[in-house]
Amino acid sequence: MPTEIEKKVLNLLSVVDYSGGSDPGQLIASWGNEAVTLVCEIALAGYPGLLPKVRTNAVAVLETVDHPQSKETVRLLVKDADSDISIRALRAAGGQRNAASVRDMASLLQSTSLQPLVAVEVVKALLAIATPEARAALAGYAASDRKKYPHRANPLVNSYLEKAPK
Repeated sequence: MPTEIEKKVLNLLSVVDYSGGSDPGQLIASWGNEAVTLVCEIALAGYPGLLPKVRTNAVAVLETVDHPQSKETVRLLVKDADSDISIRALRAAGGQRNAASVRDMASLLQSTSLQPLVAVEVVKALLAIATPEARAALAGYAASDRKKYPHRANPLVNSYLEKAPK
């Protein structure tokens, strides 16, 4: 039998288009540690049988959950094999200014098989985090070989990379 918190969190994450007036991540955080833990477990695929959209929503709401557990969960998910999850985690990392994720993001940019859309989200997240380590990762990526890293030659990636401080 699900607890009251489980019901509230699952109902919120199951909504297709949230327009409740307050931020869903902040709302979940206001429900306490049990709710935050539940969202993190769902984001990490710890609840089998849920629709994929519930998991992607869980990852997305972590952006505004100001809690150490949510930040660690986001750090773990930026390199998720599912690009839908990874992209939402990268957006959450940028929104959280999650400096602990920078090293993982920098290593993503060194992957020759990285999808250009994911590379764009990495660049956007690093721009938002804006720590010296994030700026160094962006500078290293800007100087990287476009032939070795095909995503580096992508025009959309370059349009965001041009926004990096020189």
